Amino acid sequence: MSAVDGVAFMPPNPHPPPGRTDLRCGLVADHLDVGGIGRVIEMLTEGLRSAGIEPVVVCPRDGERSARLRALGYEVIVAPDARSAGVALESAGLDVVELHSAPAHLVGAVLGSDVPVLPVLHNTEIHYARLQWRATAALFGRAEAVIAVSEIVRRFHLERLPATPHDKIVVVPNGAMTMPQADASARSRAREHLASVLGARLTKSAVFVSLVRYDSQKNVAGTVASFLEAADSCHVPVHLVVAGEPSDWLEYCRADALRRRHPRADRVHLLGNSDAATLLAAADAFLLNSFFEGWPLATTEAVAAGLPIVVSDSGGAAELVARAPEGSMLIGNATGPAGSVSDRSARAARRRAARQRNRPELAAAVSAVATAVAQAATGGPGGPADDSYGVMVDGHARLLRAVGRTRSTVIAPSKQHSA
Repeated sequence: MSAVDGVAFMPPNPHPPPGRTDLRCGLVADHLDVGGIGRVIEMLTEGLRSAGIEPVVVCPRDGERSARLRALGYEVIVAPDARSAGVALESAGLDVVELHSAPAHLVGAVLGSDVPVLPVLHNTEIHYARLQWRATAALFGRAEAVIAVSEIVRRFHLERLPATPHDKIVVVPNGAMTMPQADASARSRAREHLASVLGARLTKSAVFVSLVRYDSQKNVAGTVASFLEAADSCHVPVHLVVAGEPSDWLEYCRADALRRRHPRADRVHLLGNSDAATLLAAADAFLLNSFFEGWPLATTEAVAAGLPIVVSDSGGAAELVARAPEGSMLIGNATGPAGSVSDRSARAARRRAARQRNRPELAAAVSAVATAVAQAATGGPGGPADDSYGVMVDGHARLLRAVGRTRSTVIAPSKQHSA
């Protein structure tokens, strides 16, 4: 689904020009167009320059997001292998590097340099084996500090690496920009556009959006099955729109099979990559039923857009519900206690997608939110002003300055090259 004019996430100080900064920071990550981490990199790139820190993005290949950042005047270095990564980091003149779930060849190049390192932990890595935890321990030993995006992620890593000093891992939650220009007229256009794309009548309906990749972590099949139970019982017509990258076609096919065999199949819509801001502007509520998360960026953006949320217990979920509009709900995790999620428990929950343990709770929460939406005196999303983007940028900037080698210089206009 494409964008609608007047609906976009925007930083408070859009795209400041290069100016006087005292630090060059490498934001080193994997491919930027897959998952929420790429969006975090994009937001930090725009925010850090306003904080007096010049960002330099380093990733293994180009894509839409890297091209967009270059067009805005930010430096992006593409390093597809170990040799190019080493050359790029040596010539970039970096004072500090943040590592955001970067591929091994970029991590190796960073650790082979003398640049201070600040790893950023984005998830509870339930898939890690002993060798990967050994590498993570070595990375923590090299780092002056570590950022975790939620308290659950912090505790998860401390429990598995007990030799790590507890004060070494600092929680800086992910934030989200707001949509300052998305007035009632823009939201109405977004709703009409969504109805046209779906070929559905959405008047007097409560539309829930779930912005997720189709993969086993996000539990799309289980979400669809549980939502359809709500569609059966709720007196308000409810629709679920799932949109994201089909990184696991099996998960998409399982979700679609559950949808197709249900009498209310027309209430669930499975889309590919879509404009997040437009979907959130068109929606009445947000739904996320993942098995595990670090701090879900799409949910953060939904809160920033003023939507009530229904989220399963995972990293950042309780904190997001606490600052979301009234009526938002935290439901149990489909695997059991959120702090005990494992590969085994996630596989078991995935096998019973049609009858997961939190299905009645999710259906009841969807019905309650839909009823509240229908009864609301005003038609648009609401809630307290969201400052999570500024808090995120300030948290990263503070730690980057503490860890990095400060140098006062005037940064020249951004270069555009690949290593």
